[in-house]
Amino acid sequence: MISADVDLIFVAAPSESQKRQAEMEGLTFDMTPIGREAFVFFVNHKNSVENLSLEQLKQIYAGKITNWHEVGGENAAIRAFQRPADSGSQTALERMMGDIPIMEAPAENVATGMGGSIHEVSQYRNYKNAIGYTFRFYSTEMVNNHEIKLLSIDGIAPTRKIFVKAHTHSYLNFML
Repeated sequence: MISADVDLIFVAAPSESQKRQAEMEGLTFDMTPIGREAFVFFVNHKNSVENLSLEQLKQIYAGKITNWHEVGGENAAIRAFQRPADSGSQTALERMMGDIPIMEAPAENVATGMGGSIHEVSQYRNYKNAIGYTFRFYSTEMVNNHEIKLLSIDGIAPTRKIFVKAHTHSYLNFML
C-alpha cells in the first residue's frame, strides 16, 4: 500500500505497478539514485553450469529453455525461482526481460522473503536444478550462503571488482 505517511525511503526502483498505484493516490516519487547494485543469478554450488548468456537467461525465464542440458548442464528440468510481484529483484528481472513475457511461475517456485530464493536454491531437494536471482551485495555480504554460486553472464563473473569498474553496456544490464 502506498500512502503519504513516509517522507524518505531507501529502496530499489519502484515497479510499474507501484508507480501506477502512487499515481492513483495522487502521489509521485521523487527518486534520487544514490548507488548501483548488481543484479545476479545463482544456482546451487553443485550445479555444473558456470556461465549463461543474457539471451539464455531470458529464454529460461520466458519458459523457452526448460532443461539444463540445453545450456551445457546435466539432463534435468530447470526450476526457475521467481520473487513476488513488486519486490525489488522481481522488478529488476522484469526490466532485464524487456518486452519478453516472463513465464507464469508455479506458486511453489515463488520465493517469499528476501532470502527465500537463496534458501530454496541452496537447500531444495533437487538442488542441482534450481536457479534464482537477487542483488550481489545481499547474496554475498548479507546472506553469504556458501551453498550457492553466482553465475557468470556472457563470460563475465559477477565479482565486486567487475561491477565497480563497469563501463560497458553489457555490465549495465545487470545494474540498477
